Amino acid sequence: MPSFHPLLGVRELVAFDLETTGLRYKQEEITQIAGVRLGGSIMNVEDSFCTYVDPGKPIPEDIQKLTRVRDEDVKGAPKPIEALQAFSEWVGDATLFGHDIYRFDFNFIRKYARQDNVETRTVRFIDTMDIFEVMWPDFSRLRNSLDDIAERLSAGLSSMRRHDAQSDAILLAHIYQRIQDHPELEKLSTRVPVHEEEIPALPVAKRKKAQYDKSEAKRFDYLAYSF
Repeated sequence: MPSFHPLLGVRELVAFDLETTGLRYKQEEITQIAGVRLGGSIMNVEDSFCTYVDPGKPIPEDIQKLTRVRDEDVKGAPKPIEALQAFSEWVGDATLFGHDIYRFDFNFIRKYARQDNVETRTVRFIDTMDIFEVMWPDFSRLRNSLDDIAERLSAGLSSMRRHDAQSDAILLAHIYQRIQDHPELEKLSTRVPVHEEEIPALPVAKRKKAQYDKSEAKRFDYLAYSF
C-alpha cells in the first residue's frame, strides 16, 4: 500500500464510471465509459470524456430501462478495448476516483487488460468504499449506494439522470469536492489507500499516428463543465 495519499494534494483527478450489460463481468460487457477531470486547488471541472461502447451483444431490456443505454446507441460505437485505450490516453497521469470501482469497474477493465497482446500501463485510483469506511465506522451496516453516499455529503444533483455514466461521473466529482471540505480530511489522507491497477493503453504506433493524422473522424465526446 503506497505511503502517500493525494486527497490533500492531488494535482489531477478523474472521476469516472462505467455502464454495463449486467453485473457479472465474466459474462457481461461495457456499454458506456465517462470521466470528468478535476484539477487545481478548488477542484474545478476542466473537461470530460464520454463514449458509448459496442458490447457485441444485445443489451437486456431491464438494463436498457435502468441505464437508458439502448442497442441503437451502441451500434457502430468503439469496441471495449478501443474505448478503454482512448479513455486511458485521455486520463493521462491523473488519479482515478470512483464508486466501488475495485470490485466492479476494474473487474471489467481487467478482463481486457489481461488479454494477450494488449499493451497496458499502471494507473492509481481511489475507491469511495475505502474513504467511507474511514468516515463512518459503522459503514458496513449503512446503505452505501452512490445515491446514499451523495445524500450523506449533501452532494446530490437532483437534476442529473442516474445510472448514466456521464451523470454519475459528475456526481462523483461533486462528492470529491465535498470530501475536500470535510473536517476530518487530514485523517482521511493518512488512512485511505491509493490502489494501483493495469489499464489498456493505446499502442505506441497508434499514439504517434494520432498526433499527425488530423483527418480522422472524431469518435469520442469531449465536453466542458464548470461548477
